[in-house]
Amino acid sequence: MLLVALAGGPVSQADEAAIVADIQAFFATDATAERVELARRIAQDAAYDRASVSTWLHQAGLFEALRPGKLETQVPLSTGGTRTIVLRIPKEYDPARPWPLIYALHGSRGHAADIIGYVQHLLGDEVESYVVAAPDRYADTAIHQNEWPPTGEHPAALLRIRQTVHVDSDRVFVLGYSMGGHTSWTLAVLHADQFAGAVPLAGTFTLIVPDRLWETFLPNLADLPVLCVWGADDTQDERRRPSPDGGIAGINRRLRQLGGKLHSPITMIELPDKGHGDVAPPADELAGILAQTRVHYPRKVQHTFRHLCQGSAYWLEAHQWTGEQWTDKKRTIVLREGDNLSGNLDLDEAAAREYRSLLGQLRGEIDGQEIRVQRKKINELTVWIGDGMIDWEQPVILKTGGQEPFEVKLQPDLYICLSQAARTWDFDRLRWAGIRVRPSAGKPHLVTPQTSFPPVFAEPKPKPSKKGSGRRSAAAARGSRIGRPAKKSLCRAPAAR
Repeated sequence: MLLVALAGGPVSQADEAAIVADIQAFFATDATAERVELARRIAQDAAYDRASVSTWLHQAGLFEALRPGKLETQVPLSTGGTRTIVLRIPKEYDPARPWPLIYALHGSRGHAADIIGYVQHLLGDEVESYVVAAPDRYADTAIHQNEWPPTGEHPAALLRIRQTVHVDSDRVFVLGYSMGGHTSWTLAVLHADQFAGAVPLAGTFTLIVPDRLWETFLPNLADLPVLCVWGADDTQDERRRPSPDGGIAGINRRLRQLGGKLHSPITMIELPDKGHGDVAPPADELAGILAQTRVHYPRKVQHTFRHLCQGSAYWLEAHQWTGEQWTDKKRTIVLREGDNLSGNLDLDEAAAREYRSLLGQLRGEIDGQEIRVQRKKINELTVWIGDGMIDWEQPVILKTGGQEPFEVKLQPDLYICLSQAARTWDFDRLRWAGIRVRPSAGKPHLVTPQTSFPPVFAEPKPKPSKKGSGRRSAAAARGSRIGRPAKKSLCRAPAAR
């Protein structure tokens, strides 16, 4: 359809197909000038409607057709080497539409095939409504892990998955069993804004001094529902001996009490007469979690984390650490006057104080047109602005600790939106403007095409290797069970911790 120009202006053609083609071209180039021109051309098209951008991103044909069944993709790790991700593609998979994703985590002696089989057993025929992705022999299991620096492999894996299959980013769920349950807790706490729900099973939120540090981290979960299920008889340690702290059951009972006091969106269910290896969530509770959608831009954010790669939450993104860090080096625990050297409670509290002093934190609150941000251990960050956060017609006032209030009139910028979508492959929570806070540069400034960002994940995307076609993958050459029909025993949860 041609629109006749008025007052001598140029003729504009309203064509949604052309807009979708330009979005595809935007993703095909890394050149800033080309991207700026494509964004300008899209925004000037008479058919342009900002409310349709998410739909057009999903329609841009950015995903290849994939054969149903199991296939693999590799994620390069920051420490060298790669991590194998096994994908279960549903029977009716259509790359033209987004699919909800279950990110499934196996136990310590398990494999990706085990947890995929368990998810199939849990969901039955409903599993065909989801893409299931499982990292094989993964790491990053707890906040207090000794390895330093963290590999950040799970955010990298989630990005690789979004680049490979057409994911509905508003319906991504993390589910794990045993060690995978511990890791589900950790990922939910450190990357809450990536998920719509978390389902840790036969696991708990492990920390170096849990009773003292839980209260520090649980506020991260203010907008993420968690369903934690365990067996009442799961009271042994890793060597199958009675655990002095009551095992997973005992720890989760204490965690349940604290979660209730903090009003966290956590459902904690203990199954009577169940141990460690035979836990399954109640069907109605699981269905309730899987019906959730992700929160985009909550009006309050509180996010505590250990490392910069964990410093992103909803509309706040940290870029530069300042001061000491909690690394793999041993720490000196300092007791306060009056503390009892032989008292475990005093020692635990002293240890918790030490670790809390080394954690980063982002806090944000939106009050009308005023945005208040506080940060700890973070020197530089970006405040992202999305629909529903502010009134675009009115100026915004940003208040950050140690700086004068910054007042600015923001405009939704299609280039910012598309460039961030290309950086994150998140087509559902769109960023339309950003304010970079960099004390060394003086007052805050707006994000522009010239603003640099660290890559979420810089490696090129490989093509998945399909089972049964051509050369065998490295996993198949190792005798992996991936791709074989799940045995009946694989439909049970791995007993590994």
